[in-house]
Amino acid sequence: MADPVLDKVLSAHSIKLAWVDGNKPLSWELNGKPTGMAIDLCLDVVDSIKKRYNTKIDVQWVQISSAARFEYIIHHQADVLCAIAGITSQRSKTVNFSTPWFYTQTNLLAKKSENINNKEMLTGRTVGAISGGTSALLLAKVNQELNYSVSVKLVRSFDEGFKLLKEGHISAFVTDDIIIRSKLAEIPDRDDYEMGTEALGDELSYGLAVAKDADDMLNIINAEIKSIFISNKFDVLYNKWFMSPITSSGENIRQPMSERLIEQKNSFLNVGNKAPDASQTSITPQ
Repeated sequence: MADPVLDKVLSAHSIKLAWVDGNKPLSWELNGKPTGMAIDLCLDVVDSIKKRYNTKIDVQWVQISSAARFEYIIHHQADVLCAIAGITSQRSKTVNFSTPWFYTQTNLLAKKSENINNKEMLTGRTVGAISGGTSALLLAKVNQELNYSVSVKLVRSFDEGFKLLKEGHISAFVTDDIIIRSKLAEIPDRDDYEMGTEALGDELSYGLAVAKDADDMLNIINAEIKSIFISNKFDVLYNKWFMSPITSSGENIRQPMSERLIEQKNSFLNVGNKAPDASQTSITPQ
């Protein structure tokens, strides 16, 4: 069956890449342009399409909100989602995910003065999460475990949630730990905040996302991700975004590669092994 997404890209010589601002170091705006590791991966995919079909492809960046990011893919308003995209069983019913290229866990961020460092301490508090995200679903589950004693505040972005946290309108904010670490690396008063001492849920894998009917595009993306893992390019990309300054002010997340990500990389390198694709990866049942 023909892939309407790839066919459109090739006929128009143009691809629409969706991205979300405020998600350092994976996707955010720098000097008026999208940047980050997810952005680099998508640009590598575009280069792969150019070489494979010996054609010119212009890139159209489509900035979207975190809450609406999958809708743009489902309704073909964008061709590839180049942002945080946690692979879950529920989402996999409506979009296709690439081979995982990053792993994270959900945690909470709070001011030290609030004395909140685990989910039990959320009882009686107002807690924020991004609408439509895995963190919001996980917070709802935690709230159920705590007999619905948590007042949930849904927001459209991490920046909105952090503003509420800073101003004292919420006691904690729940999101992926990589986003928390990047924010703590960014702000000058980082010592006033702390991340929870334990994750709130299972490990979550990130993938690039395409429409359910974009099988050929998905194959190209997976082939490119495999190529990046097999070469030393993945290490170069990771060190660029996680172990080096990412802004002129010297902001550095300093997060070594996780054991799970190293395992993923090695599965490509080991003879006879094949890295799992999204359908083979342990996914959060949401």
